[in-house]
Amino acid sequence: MATKSEVAQKQKEEAARQKNLEAARAKVTAAQTKLATFGSPADIDFTKNVTPKFSAMSDIAQRIATKAGTKPDVLKSAGLTLDQLKEKTTAVQTGAAAYTEKLAGITEAEQAIIAGQDLVSQYSTPIQIPTLTKTPNVAYDTIGKILENYRITDIASVLEDIRDEYPEASSEEVLTLLQFDSRYNAKFNERFAANQARLKAGKSVLSPSEYLKLEQGYSKVFTAYNLPAFKTQSYYDSFIVSDLDIEEVTDRVQLGYDRVLNDKATQDAFNKFFSALGFSDIVTGMLDPVNQLPALERKVKAAEIGGAALRQGLMVSQLAATEEQKNVPYSNVTRGTVGADVLGQQGVTKAEAEKGYQEIAQMLPTAEKLSSIYASQADQYGLLQAEQEKLQGLASAARKRQQLTDLETAQFKRQSGLGKGALSSITNV
Repeated sequence: MATKSEVAQKQKEEAARQKNLEAARAKVTAAQTKLATFGSPADIDFTKNVTPKFSAMSDIAQRIATKAGTKPDVLKSAGLTLDQLKEKTTAVQTGAAAYTEKLAGITEAEQAIIAGQDLVSQYSTPIQIPTLTKTPNVAYDTIGKILENYRITDIASVLEDIRDEYPEASSEEVLTLLQFDSRYNAKFNERFAANQARLKAGKSVLSPSEYLKLEQGYSKVFTAYNLPAFKTQSYYDSFIVSDLDIEEVTDRVQLGYDRVLNDKATQDAFNKFFSALGFSDIVTGMLDPVNQLPALERKVKAAEIGGAALRQGLMVSQLAATEEQKNVPYSNVTRGTVGADVLGQQGVTKAEAEKGYQEIAQMLPTAEKLSSIYASQADQYGLLQAEQEKLQGLASAARKRQQLTDLETAQFKRQSGLGKGALSSITNV
């Protein structure tokens, strides 16, 4: 058992040993390659045996050549001239020098092999790395469990680094390092990514417990509405960055799910007024933090009012009729309507719209017929005026309908024997 510094020192020594061993092996290989340039082992043995003999012959030849100049009779008896003797002496000396040089190279290579093998032997024994001594620390066991609850994984090496540097740290201190020390907080920042975005936006950072509480709340909402596609970390992080609490997320889901998607007519009106959206698109739009809740509420109110009209077979617009639409000759298409958005902003509720459009649907056919008959005698009365009367409570619109009724009554008085069906259908509503 050893300290961290002792283990590190031994690891350093082992690394140096391995490096030296490789260098020694390289030296042996290089020396063996050089030795091979001198021929086969038989060639090398021959060189070792012949070189001393050539050296001796070279010495003898030199002495003979030196003395031959004073003994011409000896040269004559050998059948040689002095120049021939010197030539032979030079050849012997040249051969002797070549073998001597070759032997020196062989000797140098063999010595390098021996020296290298000695080094290989010296560095062949690995250095034992001792086991790091670690004292028990309950704080690190506790942190491990906390991180599991946070769903932070693959952080063991980071904890080891912290423990090596702060062996006596408490669990709170370790948690602080994991959150705020740039050497250790990469995994923590990745897990609680919304906090980094909040910091950049100048907002306060949530504690892990606050963060988890919000995530759990969001998850319960989506579970209750069977919306698994929205139970993702990216959605949770976007809500947290934008300060959408659980209550607001619930309100947004209810807007999209309870008030739009659960009512076919309202959904049809929503798609008509805004855009052709599918189930997921509508909920996604409601949950987008860019869309503020009051604006979403306004759209849903308009869709509910439009849906109430659709249920009675009436087509209303989202926006108010323009002056041009109001003044053109009677046409339910071109004249426009009060506008579902206008009615919603004026406080008309879904229930009031349901009741109002039901009454409008009952009396509008007769009112439109009379309006067509008496177009030259009275103001026009169509869906726009019916909404003004039944949903906005405008007396002026009621008077227009009453004027049509009066004209029809007068006409009946002038004609005897006619029934009063048309009158009853417009006056009883």
